[in-house]
Amino acid sequence: MKFHIRCAVRDDREKIMHLQQQIADVHRMGRPDIFKVEARYFDEDSFNWRLNEPSHYVFIAEADDGKVVGYAFGWVRYIRDHSTYFDRNEFYVDDVCVHSDFRRNGIGRALMEACIEAAKENDCYDMELGVFSFNKEAIALYESIGMKERSKRMELCIGS
Repeated sequence: MKFHIRCAVRDDREKIMHLQQQIADVHRMGRPDIFKVEARYFDEDSFNWRLNEPSHYVFIAEADDGKVVGYAFGWVRYIRDHSTYFDRNEFYVDDVCVHSDFRRNGIGRALMEACIEAAKENDCYDMELGVFSFNKEAIALYESIGMKERSKRMELCIGS
């Protein structure tokens, strides 16, 4: 499959909604006790804000036929004067999705490489993301590009 990675434009907000629903479905299937059925969609203002904010990045994977088959959202975090950490720039990958019909074609890797390049351009020390432990496919992708576990979040469910 042929595709290319590009920066998002305003019209992409609606084009990624089907992908956002796929992510919502993966999370709901993995943890139906905490995830809602509906996807988290960006309203027009918040999507456009991300497009215009210099520290934010939205990458789109587009097939040669024009279909949007993946995306990645990320931003540069400027850690300064923290009580524990050294000052540094860190690239945070907030959301990545590849359409389920197009996985294992290098799209996820290409999106992550676009994030890595943005991190390098911003003199970031590292790149970080969060992933639920049930999402084995995503974990395999992240490990394949060299990411390693840095910390664990733990929970104890005490509610009904």
